[in-house]
Amino acid sequence: MADGRFTRLETKSANAKPTGALPPPEGSIPRDAAATPAPVEGDEGYYSTFIEKADEAFFTGAYRDALRHYSRALQAENNHVYPWIGQISALIQLKQYKEAELWSTRALEQFPEESSLLSQRARVLALTGNARRAVGVSDYALSKGATSWTWLARGDVLLEAADNNALFCFEKAVELAGKEDWRTPLIAGLAFARKRQWSSAEDFLRRSKEINPKNFFVWFEYALVLTEMSYLDRASDALKRCLQLNPRYMPAKDLELRLFRRPFLKRIMGMMKR
Repeated sequence: MADGRFTRLETKSANAKPTGALPPPEGSIPRDAAATPAPVEGDEGYYSTFIEKADEAFFTGAYRDALRHYSRALQAENNHVYPWIGQISALIQLKQYKEAELWSTRALEQFPEESSLLSQRARVLALTGNARRAVGVSDYALSKGATSWTWLARGDVLLEAADNNALFCFEKAVELAGKEDWRTPLIAGLAFARKRQWSSAEDFLRRSKEINPKNFFVWFEYALVLTEMSYLDRASDALKRCLQLNPRYMPAKDLELRLFRRPFLKRIMGMMKR
C-alpha cells in the first residue's frame, strides 16, 4: 500500500545490512484488492501479498489484522527481517508487551546481530520498565547500523525515560527515511501522542498527512491531537477529510460527536494548556 518509494530493509540473510527507510514489501501488488487473487502457497507473490495486507492494516490502525497478516508472512518465509519487525510493532501497539518480548526473543535467535530487531527489543524493554537495559540495547543496536527503525526505537526508549533527546532521534529517523516517506513521521507522531506531548505529535502527523493526504488514519490521528490542543476548527476539518476518505470509520464518527458535545469550559482550559 506504500504511496512513496522506499529503500528495502528486508534481507534473506542475517549478515545482510538493512537500509535506513521503512520498507515496502517486495514485488508489485495491485491496489484493487478485489482484482487481486487470493495468495496461493508456492506462488511468487505469496509472501509479499501477506506483507502488503499487513502494512495496509498496520498503517490504518488495524493492528490485530496486521498481526495476523505479518504472522502469515512469517509462516510463508521466516527468513526476512521485516515481518518480524511488523509482528513486534503490532504487538506493542496492542500493548501486548509479554507477547512482544517473546517474539523479539524468537527474532533475535534467528538474526542475533540485526540492528532493527535489536531496536525492537529495546522498545519492549523500555515499555516494560527496564529503562537502563533498554538504553544499553539501543546503544548496541545503533553500533550495528543506524536505520529508521533504530532511530525510531531510540526515540521511544528516550520518551519512556523522559529524555529531551527523544525529539532528535525521531528527526533522525525521518531524515533517514527520506522526503517521500510518510510512515516514519506517522509512527513518530503516534509515539509523542502516546506520551501526551501534543505539540511534537502535531508536527510529525502534519508532515505525514502532507506527504500522503490519502490515508484516512493519518487524518484521524491528526484530528485527535488537534482536539487535545483545542484547535477544534482544524480538528473538525481533519475529521471531515478522514470521513471523506473512509465514511464508515467509526472512531472518526465518535470523535466528531465528542467535538460537538465538548463543553465550553474544556475548550478554554485546552487553549490555556497549549
